[in-house]
Amino acid sequence: MKSWLPLTVSLAAGGAALVGCRDTAAPFAPIPARIAFVSDRRLGQSDIWLMNTDGSLQLVTDHLAQDDWPSWSPDGTHLAFESDRSSNYDIYSTTLDGSVLVQLTADTAFDGQPAWSPDGAKIAFASTRNGTTPQIYVMKANGDSVVRLTHSIRFDVQPAWSPDGTKIAFATNRDSNDEIYVMNADGTNAVNVTNHPAADDGPAWSPDGTKIAFYSDRDGSDFAIYVMNANGSGVVRLTSTTVHHELPAWSPDGQYIAFDSDADIYMMKADGTGLRRLTSGNAQDFMPRWQP
Repeated sequence: MKSWLPLTVSLAAGGAALVGCRDTAAPFAPIPARIAFVSDRRLGQSDIWLMNTDGSLQLVTDHLAQDDWPSWSPDGTHLAFESDRSSNYDIYSTTLDGSVLVQLTADTAFDGQPAWSPDGAKIAFASTRNGTTPQIYVMKANGDSVVRLTHSIRFDVQPAWSPDGTKIAFATNRDSNDEIYVMNADGTNAVNVTNHPAADDGPAWSPDGTKIAFYSDRDGSDFAIYVMNANGSGVVRLTSTTVHHELPAWSPDGQYIAFDSDADIYMMKADGTGLRRLTSGNAQDFMPRWQP
């Protein structure tokens, strides 16, 4: 499983030599909605940032810990994220200006990869609290009433809610390679929707719930962005490159997909045309997530 661990594993590995020469130039403008993303452009550790529609950047988290994997609340006023600021990874929520921070989990295991439910009542996440391999859990948005949803002996990670809140897609290696499954929101009826010998990860639902974008190395050694129908049919490759394209995210109108590639943020039309680079420079920018 390439990306079940916090994004800061790769950020730390590649960013240490760049401390002191962060690139803080604004991305190109405009974009149709704000994007939360992860960047090491401040002091070499990962923080959550906002890319505003005019291209300006706003720092959300301001801590020497590693903060990553942002997830928007459905009303667009808060971000959930994972952080190791309490010595191990836990889940936090914050207002967009960073002024109100709440720790939602406080377990000694890894808790991360939060995904807010469409009604704002729950957060799905990955955790190792019941063993050594991460599983999918869900809790109330205030951190109460944690319930385990998956019970695999392999990795179950990267939960993503369907827009109607009835399904959760996730990545797993329970079939000995990375696949994308879709299950009911209560954890029942998990179905493999990719069924491919290559690695398929990073599921992201389209706003209308009919499609799932993901990244895969099924056509070569580098990961590219793909899209399929929600039942796994009709797989289409959207990007083609010699570097990794990962962690796709749909714009709220369904017209665009943002993703990261070679430590920068890009966007394209949902059919793969109109590729556009949004960040550049020495900073490492990852995991774009559009504001609802």
